[in-house]
Amino acid sequence: MKKSQTFRRILFFIFFFFCSKTFLQAQFGLEIIKSNSDTLKSQQHFIEIKSLQNELFDTATYIGSEKVEIKYRFFKPNKKNTKKYPLVIVFHGSGQIGNDNISQLGILPKLFAYEKIQKKYPAFVLAPQFASRSSDYSLDSSRNILASKPRPFLNSTVELIDSLVNHLNIDKKRIYLVGYSMGASTTINALSARPDFFAAGISIAGIPEFDNIDKLREIPIWLIHGMEDEVNSISSDEKFYEELKRFNKIRFWKLEATNHLNIFQLPIIGEALPKWLFKQKRKF
Repeated sequence: MKKSQTFRRILFFIFFFFCSKTFLQAQFGLEIIKSNSDTLKSQQHFIEIKSLQNELFDTATYIGSEKVEIKYRFFKPNKKNTKKYPLVIVFHGSGQIGNDNISQLGILPKLFAYEKIQKKYPAFVLAPQFASRSSDYSLDSSRNILASKPRPFLNSTVELIDSLVNHLNIDKKRIYLVGYSMGASTTINALSARPDFFAAGISIAGIPEFDNIDKLREIPIWLIHGMEDEVNSISSDEKFYEELKRFNKIRFWKLEATNHLNIFQLPIIGEALPKWLFKQKRKF
């Protein structure tokens, strides 16, 4: 009887080990994503999300300790105010730099505010607009690749996030960062600056920061990059992944036949991003 019980326990632990390993691989690790052949479906879905009315996002400004005015848009979930909801912060690319408080409402903030996504993944969505570059790139001579560094404007943006978290029903264990291009770089910059604050981040076609990479080993990060990106080389993300992969907290999608501008195709503009992101939760 005891031998039988011992054998069953061994089988259970073997099963548990392989299931856990499969689950980790599903959330983290390297995947080569083939080019989406159904471009018409991608285009139609892209247009559907982009057509979401800008007015669904409240218009506001914030002035922090650095006396810098930040214009931003804010989406509130159409749910009971008594419940706490996640906050998704979306950083835009350099093409949306300005002061109109409209240009930053691209595909990513509207994806998370999209009705079909909100039904399954209700959340607040913050889309700040940078009046100048939020991140700069320079050569990392020790790695021989480009690396990013934040501009001071990021400090005021983090203060804005703190202010919203302190005044709204936001789940402090589920605050997420998402960004594209320059905004993807800013995502990694912000994670590096506040590793104890954010639950996870998604960087799409950006240039990472390596200065505080040791602080990122416990933060779930998803890198997405086109293999034919002619603006921000994929080599920086490849190096970033190599340095963090042993901690099993980083995911890397390398997209075949994809450049910097055509990266927003299915499955990126489907349910994949929120589905992965909302699985992550800060433990402390």
